[in-house]
Amino acid sequence: MAKTSTITEMDLTSGVACLDFVNTGLNFDLPVERLHTYADLVVLIERLSLLDTGALAELRRLAAANPGQAEHVLQQARKVRGAMTTVVAALVERHIGQVDAQTLAFFNSAIQEALAARGFMPIADQLVLSWLPPAVDLRLAIWVFSLSAYELLLNQDQTLIKPCGACAWFFLDQTKNHRRKWCDMQTCGTHQKARRYYQRKKQLPPEQGAAA
Repeated sequence: MAKTSTITEMDLTSGVACLDFVNTGLNFDLPVERLHTYADLVVLIERLSLLDTGALAELRRLAAANPGQAEHVLQQARKVRGAMTTVVAALVERHIGQVDAQTLAFFNSAIQEALAARGFMPIADQLVLSWLPPAVDLRLAIWVFSLSAYELLLNQDQTLIKPCGACAWFFLDQTKNHRRKWCDMQTCGTHQKARRYYQRKKQLPPEQGAAA
């Protein structure tokens, strides 16, 4: 079995921040955990360039000053990710109508909370969509992914959310012909092709297998 990657090692190839967030809890078809601390959440946000360096530094400062609250937000982030995973998997499997009402209500409440934290603020004589004061809140580490899910479902073709053909991670297929099969061609695509090659070779008679 392949070694589980850490939050600093995992491929961020889904094309959408919320799907990378979901993938932090997946490893092939098994649940795993890559978000062990609040700091891991901040690392993921930093790797995805979702917040500027000032906001990242403030999140780290707030987490260090309020470890109990940071742990609570981490646990909430995992719950939001769980609901998001259920919704995404149901979309991929074409049975979104079977998602239970409680899960969908929790998913919607997470998005509503994130949207409520946004508003227009005066900047340089213009109104600009921004985070409302206090601009940096520990929950911002959840809100950025909830907003990503909102924008994905609102602005993209939901049928283009797909599972990797090898590892079952989710991605948004933005290729021109919409035939993408792997989260990453250089990893899963190559491994899956090599696996099929060796399976075919094992099924050939000895003399043909040697010549293959």
